Amino acid sequence: MEINRRSLGKAGLAGLAGMGLTSALAQSKEATGQARMSQRPPDAPDAIVALADYCLSTQYADLPDQVVEATKNQILDTLGVAIAGVNEGGVKELRELALEMGGKPEALLWGSRQRIPAHEAVKVNATMSHALDYDDMYDKSFMHPGVVTVPAALAVADMLGRQVSGKEIITAVALGVDISCRLADSSQPGVNGFKVGWHNTTLYGYFASAFVAGKLMGLTRDQMVSAAGIAFHQAAGNAQAHVDGALTKRMGPGFASYTGVYSARLAQKGVNGAHRVLEGVRGFYHQYHQNHYSRALLLDGLGKVFAGSQLTFKPWPSCRGSHGAVDAALGLFREHKISAADVASITIYNGPDDFQLLGTPLEKKQKPASTVEAQFSNPWVVAVALLDQQVGLRHFTPEALRRSDVLAVTQKIKTEIDTSLVKPEGGPSGTRVEVRLNNGKVYSKTVDFARGAPRNPMSRDEFLQKFMDCTLAGGMKKADAERLMQQVLSLESAADARALMTGAAVS
Repeated sequence: MEINRRSLGKAGLAGLAGMGLTSALAQSKEATGQARMSQRPPDAPDAIVALADYCLSTQYADLPDQVVEATKNQILDTLGVAIAGVNEGGVKELRELALEMGGKPEALLWGSRQRIPAHEAVKVNATMSHALDYDDMYDKSFMHPGVVTVPAALAVADMLGRQVSGKEIITAVALGVDISCRLADSSQPGVNGFKVGWHNTTLYGYFASAFVAGKLMGLTRDQMVSAAGIAFHQAAGNAQAHVDGALTKRMGPGFASYTGVYSARLAQKGVNGAHRVLEGVRGFYHQYHQNHYSRALLLDGLGKVFAGSQLTFKPWPSCRGSHGAVDAALGLFREHKISAADVASITIYNGPDDFQLLGTPLEKKQKPASTVEAQFSNPWVVAVALLDQQVGLRHFTPEALRRSDVLAVTQKIKTEIDTSLVKPEGGPSGTRVEVRLNNGKVYSKTVDFARGAPRNPMSRDEFLQKFMDCTLAGGMKKADAERLMQQVLSLESAADARALMTGAAVS
């Protein structure tokens, strides 16, 4: 997370540089033991009120420069991966159904020139953004905050029928990201969300998108709390879709963003939702997390510490947990000039939770039957890395899944658990890849923080090229993509950010 320079000054910032949540909030492991000690004081209002006040009172001038830049990057990255996912499974069906239903032409369906009601548009656009599993990540809590905030912000701006400045968009997205990540951090701290069974991006996306929409719509405090309460009544998102390789995995953020925007609209109309949203006797923490939460992780540093600067931007279009395997494998194969013909066997080691998600059942991971299954298969990503020395969009198509050379390599790969790779601060575990060659030589490489993480970021050129590659894959002309890129990178100077909607159309 980023410390607000305006609040700390240079001396304070220097003392906290690079420490993120470690300095401003409790460590996850420590918070686990203190969670019940940091709950609501008897006379304090529900924590949702503090979040509503924070969202309504924070302005662009309150955001640290680094958060502004990270948020613009997040908007650019989200638009790029969305345009690349325009014709993916789940997206096409949602778009077709939305157009069949019709309605008021309030907001643009990205990648087209068609307009539908804003809450329906955000459902399609958010699904499109998550379809390729190429979107940004908050590693610590397995959150993809961009896909539940950026589509909501842009659809609402499109809907309002007035000028919405670039600064307003940046502020709303930055606050939505921060709130979603704080909610994820504070819920069962120290416990992997997938182990519990939630899909964090979807679950916390209901609240985040409601706050984003409410901020731009100018809701009052009571309306904002009601919007969160209405969204809470519908909040869901389980990890079974990951296990089964179902398209609903990528559609979850669409359902969440749709609900958040619709909830804000209902609240503005006067519908009241529950107001003890988080800490009531049947509130979110009690009902969804057995009252195991940390109020400190939710609220400490609010307005001074922001999640935005701790985002990961993905260099490869697969589950973030698989990136350690890709990073290690590419490093080994290039350093030792290893080809598929040289390899006798490969073993991929992960912590228990990542192993469960990416390494078992082995037979399914060796022969994924769908794009989603391939996106969550360590054997698959390592095999394509060995054969093609890269991992890209083309490796997750239905045609790619039938490649006999890749399937032959996956049969040489096994997966194992190594508990020493687990990180006490949370997030994807480290990964070790061990390659045994036919001549008896063995090479091994361990990656603790895969490429794209704040500690190991993509280069600026790589990041911008990813956007260009994605827009090209989605059918956008190079000149249009370059124009859209410049609009986003200078977004804070835009008097009317709705021009981005025109830019997101594909002729």
